[in-house]
Amino acid sequence: MRKKILFLTLAVGAITGVAAAQDKTSDLAIIVAKGSTLDNLTSEELNKIFLEEKSKSPDGHKYVVTVHVAGSAESKAALGGIYKFDQGEYDTYFLRALFAGRIHEKPQPLSGGAAVRQYVAATPGAIGYLRASEVDESIKIIKVDGKSPGDADYPLKIK
Repeated sequence: MRKKILFLTLAVGAITGVAAAQDKTSDLAIIVAKGSTLDNLTSEELNKIFLEEKSKSPDGHKYVVTVHVAGSAESKAALGGIYKFDQGEYDTYFLRALFAGRIHEKPQPLSGGAAVRQYVAATPGAIGYLRASEVDESIKIIKVDGKSPGDADYPLKIK
């Protein structure tokens, strides 16, 4: 009887551990159009793309960065995980870059995962982010530092 209880306890623990490791609801997925040749970006490359310091994708398209509206959980996660800024630093960075002529416009903010997903799917060169649980077959998830949403050590988390 003790062996059965021990076995059941271990089995339930293993199953819930796997489910927790694959939980994508708190992961921020980096997304591109389904036909993009991008598969993996380092955190540094991702930062440069979102800061508009790297302008072209490997397949020759100009990157078009889209973001969630300020204040959303996804936006806050991107600020800390991708940009390494708070909202004030983000606003100042893009104001200075616009003024200096390094960029022509700030990344386009969209409201909600569905809007980001549709925009990225339809726009060549678009790159954005949304909750991994909101990804569908119309877009492609990019690995970050070789990790995918759901991996235990995936670097972009929504708090």
